[in-house]
Amino acid sequence: MIKDDYQFALMFFREDESAVGQIAVAVDWEPAREWTEFLALRRGTIVAAGGDAEIVPSWDPKLGEPYLTGFQVALEANGSGQVSTEFPVTYFKGLASEGSAHFVDKGELKAGEPFRYLAAAFPKQEQTGAVSRPLFVAEDLSPPLPLRDASLGTVSRGTWLHGGPHPDDLPAFVPQRVLDEAAALSRDAGALETGGILIGHLYRDSGVPEIFAEVTAQLPARHTEAQSTKLTFTAATWTDIRAALDLRRSGEIMLGWWHSHPVREWCKDCAVERQKVCGMASDFFSTHDQALHRTVFSRAYNLALVVNDVGFSAPTFSMFGWRRGMIKSRGFQVRGKG
Repeated sequence: MIKDDYQFALMFFREDESAVGQIAVAVDWEPAREWTEFLALRRGTIVAAGGDAEIVPSWDPKLGEPYLTGFQVALEANGSGQVSTEFPVTYFKGLASEGSAHFVDKGELKAGEPFRYLAAAFPKQEQTGAVSRPLFVAEDLSPPLPLRDASLGTVSRGTWLHGGPHPDDLPAFVPQRVLDEAAALSRDAGALETGGILIGHLYRDSGVPEIFAEVTAQLPARHTEAQSTKLTFTAATWTDIRAALDLRRSGEIMLGWWHSHPVREWCKDCAVERQKVCGMASDFFSTHDQALHRTVFSRAYNLALVVNDVGFSAPTFSMFGWRRGMIKSRGFQVRGKG
């Protein structure tokens, strides 16, 4: 259960600092709670099963209450008090984008007009009168993560870094052959998106301490609904994937997913030099991609690999994952050269 004693709001301003308006927002705290719990586990701390997560505002030191620089999520740790993680105000960025559309519809902002926002928190009003007790209490009964023991240093030998490292990111290892398979399937799909599921294991190095992910294979996604700009997994896709995992009998779990971006099709009418600097040619994760990842791959260790099938070179790769409750571009380690 998430304990939240505040009502959160976003205040919007134009570039010239004139006020646009204020809206109350319903914040999804679950990604932040999931990240806090997983980060504690990475650092060797076990949180209390079924314990409450408390949302604690971080007040702006200059503006003061009710304005925020972010917030903290605090969890009860087994036998060692609380663990907490700080989250920046950019956690509200998606809500700010949605809120700006409200002011565009009302004619108070122009479409595409730049804006700024402040996040604020106000104590919820206490309810008076009798409060009924719930008949049932929800309890988190998620199974423990299947962690194997291994040395992070040993696994890192002979690998090379693709993309920039970030200290918050879960170490992730992907074999070159998986990248090659995904690239070949992307080229075969032509103008349509294609994809699959990244499977593998989670390992724990208690000496660091740290948890890391190692991809062992990719399972091509069948029975999907493919378009040029969107890939949709169906119920038949998940049935097929679960059957494939059972047949492998290797104890692998779904670490994430991959899909292609047929950039050569999207940008076929553009000059090659323009394609090379196009924002869709690398590190592009669409709104649909984010919605799928947030809904289906919501665990803090889940990864998303994008194959950029560009027209000016061999396919390139981008990876995205969770960082402090937000989906961010991230790096990964590649094993082998083919």
